[in-house]
Amino acid sequence: MKNVAYLLDPETTLFRTVEIADGIGLAPIFSLLGCRLVQMIRFDDSHTLFLDEDGLRDGITAFTVFDSYPQPLGGKIVLIRGDGSDPLFSPSVKIEAAAVHFQCCRPVLDPVFVTADDVTAKGLILAGGLADLKVRIERRPPMLLDGRHDVYRNHGKGLNS
Repeated sequence: MKNVAYLLDPETTLFRTVEIADGIGLAPIFSLLGCRLVQMIRFDDSHTLFLDEDGLRDGITAFTVFDSYPQPLGGKIVLIRGDGSDPLFSPSVKIEAAAVHFQCCRPVLDPVFVTADDVTAKGLILAGGLADLKVRIERRPPMLLDGRHDVYRNHGKGLNS
């Protein structure tokens, strides 16, 4: 049986099972994450999350909130059993059980338009004009990719703003 890992991409919100190469070391993790410096966070007593150390950077368009960690996580996330010092092992937790601990987030700009009741400093009413942009964070549960059937499965309670 081949070893697998779970890969979460906050850009697409896809959480899927991927094959990883056998062996000791983090080379397969670096390859999945596409980075040169990896950060390690404990998922639970048996599992570890690996992510791009520089994932939180200027211009990010998506990030992940992990319920056991105090700050957002940038970039892709790999979940494996063990800590990477031993050979990499497939997770013993089901992907559905792991997914409930994550929220994929992205900033959204909502336009605010001038209403007929708004008056400018010069007394002009510009109904329908753009007055402002409000920022909010859209949170979504990961979408599980079921490789057996190649269909997306929404996991969780749906979209939360």
